[in-house]
Order: sequence, then C-alpha cells, then structure tokens
Amino acid sequence: MATTESFLVPDVPDVDPNTFGHDSGAVALTDPTHDIDGDGVLDTQTFDAGDAVVIASDLDSDGDADHLTMIHEDGEYASWEFRRDGDGVVHWQQTDGGTLGNG
Repeated sequence: MATTESFLVPDVPDVDPNTFGHDSGAVALTDPTHDIDGDGVLDTQTFDAGDAVVIASDLDSDGDADHLTMIHEDGEYASWEFRRDGDGVVHWQQTDGGTLGNG
C-alpha cells in the first residue's frame, strides 16, 4: 500500500549553477542517496537545479559537500572542490570543466 512517505521529494541543496563560483558558501547535503566511495555511508546527492544536473558529494561526512559537478543541458560542465586555506578561509576551487560530447 502506498503511503504519503512514498511520495516525498527529497530536500535539495540551494545551488544556482549559473552563479556558482569561488566565493559560493558551503552546500549542505540533507538527503544523500548514493555511496560513491563504497564505505557503506550515503555520501552523494544528485538533483536538478535550473538547466543543470548537480552531483554533490560529502566524502568527509561533515554534512557539507566537498565536491560538486554541474552538467548543463548544453553539455557544459564544471567540477568544484571545497577548500579551506591555512588561515581558515573557505572557498571553492574549480578542478575541471569543458563540454561533453562533440559540442
């Protein structure tokens, strides 16, 4: 029998792929659904954000994404890593980007 819980939509982080960048703040993951590193802990959440699909992973289990990859409808993509400098300042650093396919 279907219940209302069967139809709940997971809570997704507030990420705008069109404005995301170096100074974007932490991205909290509330409903990870995949275990990409095979340790038995759900650490990755995939969701739609505007014209892009976002894959966000929290590999250190602190509740915030450590890695984000955004893939836009036109094939453009960007991968980012959350970093903390020696003085404690946090920022995102782009680690990869380009166009998928023949684009």
